[in-house]
Amino acid sequence: MQIRKFKLGDAISTARLHRNTIRGVNSRDYSPKIIRIWSGRTSAKMFRESANKCFRWVAMEKEKIVGFCDISKEGEFWGLYVHKDYIGKGIGTKLIKKIEAKAKELGVKRLKVKATITARPFYEKQGYKVIKKALHEVSYKGETVMIDIFLMEKQL
Repeated sequence: MQIRKFKLGDAISTARLHRNTIRGVNSRDYSPKIIRIWSGRTSAKMFRESANKCFRWVAMEKEKIVGFCDISKEGEFWGLYVHKDYIGKGIGTKLIKKIEAKAKELGVKRLKVKATITARPFYEKQGYKVIKKALHEVSYKGETVMIDIFLMEKQL
């Protein structure tokens, strides 16, 4: 497994992985309506259009994207997703190390993440602490849902 910078040509595969991870992993903690709206808003166009606003990496297993992570150019942790068949193999840990190294480089002292119910245990293992439980708004095609999340942070 290798980690490399995201390329615009990765947008379709990255969007597919994002959508399928929400549907296949997060579905155990969220309602079908939340999963439908949350995964429905994902597109290759979204990944292409946001590429110049962040630093993004993909984890590759042979020629397949099995994970990705991103952080804004201002140091805001955007996300980290791993393919359902590759969870527990250290990919998330390697991706989060990329995020944390970039955050330090950007001068971030405390890295914050909006963690899903599903991802909370992973972030806790990485040294993140829950600041508070919160709601995160997600909209798609005129429908809006509020997703239960945890605001978490780690001192870098």
